[in-house]
Amino acid sequence: MNNRVINYREEYVGKTFETKSCGKCTVIKYENSRNVTVKFHAPEYTTICRIGNLKKGNVNNPLYPSVYRKGYIGVGKYSTKDVKVYKTWCSLMLRSYDKKFHLSRPTYKDVTVCEEWHNFQNFAGWCYSQKFFSFVEKNGRSYHLDKDILVKGNKVYSPETCCFVPNEINVLLITTRPKKEKYPKGISYLKKCGKFNARLSVGGSMIYLGLFKNLEEAFGAYKEAKEIYIKQVATKWRGSIDDRVYNSLLSWNVSLND
Repeated sequence: MNNRVINYREEYVGKTFETKSCGKCTVIKYENSRNVTVKFHAPEYTTICRIGNLKKGNVNNPLYPSVYRKGYIGVGKYSTKDVKVYKTWCSLMLRSYDKKFHLSRPTYKDVTVCEEWHNFQNFAGWCYSQKFFSFVEKNGRSYHLDKDILVKGNKVYSPETCCFVPNEINVLLITTRPKKEKYPKGISYLKKCGKFNARLSVGGSMIYLGLFKNLEEAFGAYKEAKEIYIKQVATKWRGSIDDRVYNSLLSWNVSLND
């Protein structure tokens, strides 16, 4: 071993460096400028890098929660180059943990991602195990990840609660309405006649269901029509959706508090 390597070993071993995005790491072994072993301490991880990259701070810890302080890439065969699955993962992390996003979409304030899926490797593995992850509609649109069809009102993204569905089903059960609107989705009050109007959105068009003397009757008409429509959509997509999704839609209960 030449004196130059010995000198560099003495200079760098034990020295701590700050990285750009993964905190600090310490050199624990120096073979040569292309083979430097460093150890991250929070979370603990050991890797080999070049001394030039180390000096620039370009050394990564795949266990560091760099995505909204929760998600990390992890150690495994999946990488950020798996664009489709990576974008899907980043999207659910954003919905769950981005405070700016919650300002415009407050219904996601209480949504979380299960700890298992904080590790991108686990999420990617689950996606590729799902039959409908790679499905594409006739118009070229990919299926969407949904968290609350299998479990109504669910607030946690997890392997047990999530599934991939076509856009028509993904938007079928959306009940979000403006804060100023005090009546359930599909119901409005007409002051001129003092009655409640019930309408149902079907394929982008509004279907008139009638005028009713009170909210209960109007909602009853809406509920009946919506549940029939949900079953029709489920039947239309049967065979192209998970059986669990199909069965859930067949038994879906439209409630006043949706």
